[in-house]
Amino acid sequence: MSEIIETAQRRHTEMKALLDEYVPLVRELKKSNDQIVPSVQIYEVLRRLSDSVKDYRDAMKAAIIEDMRATGTIETEAGPYTVTLRKGATRAVVQDETALRAARPDLFEPQPDKISTRLLGQALRFGGVDGAELVEGEPTIAVKGNVK
Repeated sequence: MSEIIETAQRRHTEMKALLDEYVPLVRELKKSNDQIVPSVQIYEVLRRLSDSVKDYRDAMKAAIIEDMRATGTIETEAGPYTVTLRKGATRAVVQDETALRAARPDLFEPQPDKISTRLLGQALRFGGVDGAELVEGEPTIAVKGNVK
């Protein structure tokens, strides 16, 4: 069986399980007097579904690349899409910073001072600091608990 089919089958099963968990929660939300409980559960299922979709998409991309490499396909029509196998971006990777600095010191740029926001926040909690203030961010939620 090809990697593409195996990926699709494995990921479909994961996503279907999450959707099967989601649907009854929406029904419960519509009926419930206390909407917080099912809405938090929906929120968590959607988070897990979002992670699953991202992982699925990444796995599918890797399987498509592997299949195109194995078959020597550079470009093909895929329904309303055209897929083209391209080289990855070329980038510089430092292997020995000391040797690089000795060979090409001009490649190193001086860096401006960086404020430690962690230390600044601690200082502001214990008193005023000229030129800075503590501000409160937008409200958010923290959800903790057991994931099924």
